[in-house]
Amino acid sequence: MLAITLLLAACAAARARVFNITYLDVPEVVRPGQEEVEIECRYDANFTLLSWFKGSHEFFRYKPGAAPSTRSFPIPGIGTVEMSFCGPVACMLKLGALTEEATGLYRCDIERDVPPYRFATMTAHMEVQGHDHRQPLLEGVAAEYKEGDMIEAYCRAAPDSELRWYINGQEYEEFRNSPHFKKRCTRFMFMGVPLTMLLQCAEFRYGHIYGSVAKKADWFEIGDLRKRPKQNEVENGSSVITGTIGLLSTLLCFLVKVIYV
Repeated sequence: MLAITLLLAACAAARARVFNITYLDVPEVVRPGQEEVEIECRYDANFTLLSWFKGSHEFFRYKPGAAPSTRSFPIPGIGTVEMSFCGPVACMLKLGALTEEATGLYRCDIERDVPPYRFATMTAHMEVQGHDHRQPLLEGVAAEYKEGDMIEAYCRAAPDSELRWYINGQEYEEFRNSPHFKKRCTRFMFMGVPLTMLLQCAEFRYGHIYGSVAKKADWFEIGDLRKRPKQNEVENGSSVITGTIGLLSTLLCFLVKVIYV
């Protein structure tokens, strides 16, 4: 009986445990010449997922117990992302090869996706001054695609690098180390409202990843193509009516002249 009581008390204490981020360390200003910075998120929580964001773009993920437990994603302005450590009380990263595009709002999120569900977040702003780093150049992305279109893009990167391709942050490993991306478009490549797709290439060199500027493309519904002929038919019909009225007016003027002559 005592054991059951202690177990229930332990469960109640676990449920009552706080779930929050206690400290977020992001430098306010990164001066020219500073090659890397450290950012840290401290917490008091039993979470299942931690994510680092710059704006709305996730660039690092830590999932305790998973294999692998960490993942990083290329993002404009941040050339390298290295984990110093991530554990039960804190997660610290080193960001390197920064450009001025790295300026923005940084966010640390922790969540528990099993009962009891919990979520906490904290943000801080960082300004990067006078930093410039060569990025891979992404070319050939169209402004919009529809079902069945061929997506073709080319990535210009350093010759000694391994190329990688990402759509919405997910790598397409079949194109790894290929400068040319060519794939048939499907609806599942697009996300959000309205539907958009972010295509990005990155070069992997000496253990670091350098991402290109992401290119956005919009989804084009095939149904919109079916509306256009109807519009053209109306416009053509209006042209026919206008032409008929003009012909009748000319004929009437001619008859009036004949009668008076």
